[in-house]
Amino acid sequence: MNTWNAGQILTVVRTINKMDIDYLGPDQSTQDQTLIQFMNVALWKLARLMYNTEISDVLTVSGDGPVTFQKGQAAITNMFEPLRIIDVNTGSEMPKRPAYTSARGWYCEAPNRKIDIRGFTGDFELHYIRYPRQVTKSDDPVDCPESGYHALINEISAQVKLVKNFYEESAAAQTAAQAGYPMVTQAAISARGPSSGGNPPSLRDVDRARGG
Repeated sequence: MNTWNAGQILTVVRTINKMDIDYLGPDQSTQDQTLIQFMNVALWKLARLMYNTEISDVLTVSGDGPVTFQKGQAAITNMFEPLRIIDVNTGSEMPKRPAYTSARGWYCEAPNRKIDIRGFTGDFELHYIRYPRQVTKSDDPVDCPESGYHALINEISAQVKLVKNFYEESAAAQTAAQAGYPMVTQAAISARGPSSGGNPPSLRDVDRARGG
C-alpha cells in the first residue's frame, strides 16, 4: 500500500483533467488544495472498500455499561465500523448483541459512540475499520491499495468535472470509478489468503478486472 503519495496520484488526475484544472483556482497551490479535498471526500466515501483495519489498545472491562476503546492511549474517533472484540487472554471473540436489550455481548449504536458491553469482564481489544487518514499535502501517504488507484483517480475526476457543471462527463468518470470498485474489494478479500495451495487466476478474475 502507499506506492504513490498524494502528489503522484494527483499528477495523474491533472493529466486526465488538464482542460478543466484551471477552473479549480487561479494558481497551482489553490488547485492542489482543492484536489486534495476532493481526494479526501473520495477516500472517506470508499472507507469500507479501502478496508483500513486497526486493533485498539487493551481495555480492562470490570462490569456492564458503555466503554471507550483507545488507540495510542487516545479515544478512537476515526472508526468506520467495529469488526470484533477479542478477549486477549483466551483469544475468544465476544458475541455481538443482536439488539440493545440482549443479555450478553457488545452493542454499538452509531459511529464513534461508546460500545455497550454486558455479561463480560476481562481484558479486550477492539478490531475495527477506520476511515482513511486525511490527506493535507502532496507528500502524504494515501490509505488506498494500489488496486484502488483507478477508482480513486476517477472519483476525483468526477468531482473536477462538476466544478464546470459538466454533468455528463462527471457521470462518465463516476461510472469509470465504479468499474474499479471490484478490484479494491478483491484486494481486501485476497489479503486474507487463499485456500490451501493457493488459487490460480480464473475467468472470474477477468470479469472482476472488467468491473463485473
